[in-house]
Formats: sequence, structure tokens, C-alpha cells
Amino acid sequence: MRPLQRRATAVVAATISTLMLAACGGIPTSGDVQAGNPFTEQSFSDFVFNPLGPTKGADQMGILQGFIAAFTGPQGDYATAREYLSSQFKKEWDPRQSVQIRTGVPTLRTIDETTIEYSFTSKAQLDSSGTYTAGPPSVQVLDFSFVKEDEQWRISKAPPGIVLAESTFLTIFSKHSLYFYDLSLQYMVPDERWFPGGTTATRIVSALLDGPPEWLKGSVVSQFPDGTKLTPGTTVTIDSTVAQVDLTSEAAAADARQRQLMQLQLAQSLSSVAEIGSVEVSIAGSVLSIAPLGANAPVVQRPVDARPLVFVDGKFGFLSGGQISDIADLSPKVAELKPKAISVGAGVLVAAVLGENGVSLVRRDAETRLLDSRGGLIAPALDDFGYVWSAQQSSPNSITVFDFKGVAHSVATSLPADATIQAIQIAQDDSRIAILLQTVAGPRLLVAAIQRNPTEGYLPIAIGTPVLDTLVDAQTALDATWVDRYSVAVLASTKGESAVFNYDIGGLQTSLGQPAPSRVIIGGNGRTGLRVLSDDGFLQTPRGSSWQSTTTKVDLIAAQR
Repeated sequence: MRPLQRRATAVVAATISTLMLAACGGIPTSGDVQAGNPFTEQSFSDFVFNPLGPTKGADQMGILQGFIAAFTGPQGDYATAREYLSSQFKKEWDPRQSVQIRTGVPTLRTIDETTIEYSFTSKAQLDSSGTYTAGPPSVQVLDFSFVKEDEQWRISKAPPGIVLAESTFLTIFSKHSLYFYDLSLQYMVPDERWFPGGTTATRIVSALLDGPPEWLKGSVVSQFPDGTKLTPGTTVTIDSTVAQVDLTSEAAAADARQRQLMQLQLAQSLSSVAEIGSVEVSIAGSVLSIAPLGANAPVVQRPVDARPLVFVDGKFGFLSGGQISDIADLSPKVAELKPKAISVGAGVLVAAVLGENGVSLVRRDAETRLLDSRGGLIAPALDDFGYVWSAQQSSPNSITVFDFKGVAHSVATSLPADATIQAIQIAQDDSRIAILLQTVAGPRLLVAAIQRNPTEGYLPIAIGTPVLDTLVDAQTALDATWVDRYSVAVLASTKGESAVFNYDIGGLQTSLGQPAPSRVIIGGNGRTGLRVLSDDGFLQTPRGSSWQSTTTKVDLIAAQR
């Protein structure tokens, strides 16, 4: 969120803050919860909070209420909130360590003359790097201690970090993606973070220079030489839409290609900041001359063909205008297998097909090869390094990859043994995997990094610790797909009624409505590009909050990379 530029709006913000504090001391502690208008990430897009400092003579409760209300003001490293702290503690308190995102109405309880307890229900949190983690709601209890300085109460002890209501969080913080590279340097891999307004560009660059987050380590790389930071005492400045980034001397170790990739990382990571159109990189004040990458630039996002790829009446191909367009040297081979599920590689040169005998590899330029003849297989998946992913539904730790020669390699996982696996989907960047499970508690979605061995053709060897691990609000897991590089959609059902849910990787969950009872979901081109295959064989596409059915009936729809 951008800081206010207009004085009049700033006055309005200050007035609202004053009225809020005067009416309730910043936080209501009793009374019924009143429903208001829904908030979205765009709410108050030109609004900034200007919290007030402590009132002379305020008691401990008033000081704590004002302190918590001042969490809405990140300006000056939470300068207003620090006014509520004792002279010694204001230097120690670290507001950036975490953000607890609460729901409902918090409570304040006096323990003794110098201690107050603050309790609330937390639904998610940010860590110090801006990574969002959602979890089941849990009650958090925080203690605050007080001391008198110059006859005024001040907070002498408080937990690090801040607490914000969900609606306020969405007002102050906005999400941005940091970009790293897959191990082959062919694809860019986003990592979603949340930052408050005002110093967003500087925080994005600082976080990018810190390197990949823990969950992506070993699966992605950065092109900044080790130790590279922003030059001490500098920030990212914007001059006529050009972001100026001054790096420390460690960056000088990068060769010409690395410098191109460094600039691309910065440009992509800062592209979500509205004021920035390009990036200028300097080292210790000396501007670098960096040639454009050109045609060999790593891929950020490649669209899939907007036409659905279907199998109907023994024919396989692209559906357009009610007609099926064959794929030369591929369609007949796929059709011969009497497919139950199909995943097609980039360029439609290869397909992994689940047929009557198991999972087969179908190529335009080679004979069809049966890869996996185990029973109870789920729909296979493909990656761009030449591996077919296959698994048995009843055994989630049975995930196996096959190279195009048919050699099988087990992939190490730590999935719950009592679950069944419904779907595996590989992100376009080949660095992340989405896994949909059915558990006794209901559908469960996991997103994690893929660990590969770069010395053996980027062979997948393990699946890392999930960055997203959540139960889906439904009874039965049906299917999952990557919507785009940022999110995964889950198709699930409850008592025969289907529903689609969207999960941002490192962000929020939203409902995408209820299609007719369905069994398969396919994506790749954003939310409007989603396709759902209904139980009666009709394709459905999202239209606002509803789903529109086509008039053409098909047997199955294929996943496209």
C-alpha cells in the first residue's frame, strides 16, 4: 500500500484515528460484535493509519490500548508505538519479528498493578521475512509489564512483533513475490511475501538479497554473490519510475551473465510496486552497464493453449468450435491406450497416459512405452526435465518418477501413511509440487519444493517440507491443479455438491464457487482459464461467482504444461 500523498487524506486519517481512540481506547473489550462491510486486499488502497501517541496521565490499560492501536503505523519503524515504551525498552522492542493476524474481539485482563494480559484468537502469522503461514485458529495470550517514568506509565516488557485484525492487516500489508531461479536457470520461481507500505521496495530488495527461504533451499538459487546486501545507509529510491538499487562490493564478483540475471531478479521482484517500471543497479555508487538478456531469458510464466485438450468418442485433440483437431503423430497413439487420464508436455510433443495397463509414455518421435504397471494408479504428471510422475492412490509414499528410457526412481516423501493420494501436480517452474490427499479429517492440500540432483539430469530425489499444508473445507478430495505460478485450485465435494477453492502459496484462501457435480479440474492460465469436467461429461468455465457449462460432451480433459 502506498503512503498518502494528499494532505487532506492524511487529515482524514488522523481524524478517524482520533475518534477511534477516543471512543474505545483503540480496542473494544466488551459488547457484541457488530458486522460491517467486507474487506478485501484493495480496501483503503489510498489510506494510511496515523495512530496517536500516549495521552498524559493515562493508566496502564489506556497505555496498552494505545500501544496496540499504534501497531497500525509502521512509519519510522513504528515510531508512534515506541512512544508507549520505557526509555530502555523502546530500543529493544522488535516489531518486525512477526505479525499475528487475529479474528474476533480480543480481551484485556489486569493481572496486577504492573501486568496486563492480552488474549486473542490467531488465524495466521507473518514471520520476519514476510512469509505468511495460515493455521487452525488458536488462542494466544501475551503479557505486558509497566513501569512509571516521569510520573507516566510506560510499557517495560512486551513480546516482539505486532498483532493486527485481519481487515487491518489487509489494509496495511500487500503481497509481493520475490523471484529466484530453478536449478537449471531456465525458469523463475516466485516466493510470495507480505510487506507494509512506505518502505516496500527496500524491504523487497533486502529480503531478496537474504536468499531463498528455508522451504525452497536446495530447489532454487539466487544469482547474487554471497554476502551481497544493500549498501549500508541506503534505500531503494525511485527516480521517474526507475528503481535505483546500490549493492555492496560483493556484487562485483558476478560475471556478465550473472549481472543480467541479478537485474532480472530485481526487476521481477519489484514489478508489483506500482511506481517502478525498470531497475538500475549500481555497486558502491557506480552504475553498472548491463546488456538485455534477449531471447535466452529465463521463463517467468508460459501460457498453455487456451483450447481444452480432450478425449471424446475415441479421438484426442484440441477442442474448438465443437470440433476436435488432431495432434500429428500423437493423437492416434494416445487414443489406442483408451485413456483414463492424460498429461501433456510443453509443445505437445509428449504425453503421459493412464490407460488400462497402467501409465505409458507417448511420444511423437518414438514408440509408446509402458512405464508403470502397478495397480490403483492416479493421473500421472510430467515435468520439463523428462520425468513422468506416477503414484498409487492407496499409498501416498509410492511416488515414483520414470525417465523416458523407462528407468524408475523412488522419490522420498514424508506423507501420512493413512491417507490416500488424489492428485499430484508439478508447477511450471519444475521446482514445486502440489499434492492433494484424502485423510480421515477431510481433504488436505500440501505444496512443497522438489529436491533434485543437478548432476543426474535434475532427477527428483525428495519432496521437501511443505510451505502450505491445509485442510480443505469439504468431505471428499477430487482433484487439484496449478491455477498459475502463484496459486493452486482444489476441487472437492460435500454430500455430492462440488466446490472449488483457490489457495495462494503463502497467502489467502478464497472460494471459487460451486460448479455442477464434477470430477476433474484443469488450469494454467489464471482463474479465467480454469476448466472443470462435470460428472455428466460437460466442461465448465468460471463466470464471476458461478460456472458456465459448454454444450460439448467429452470423456476426459488433459492437463497441459
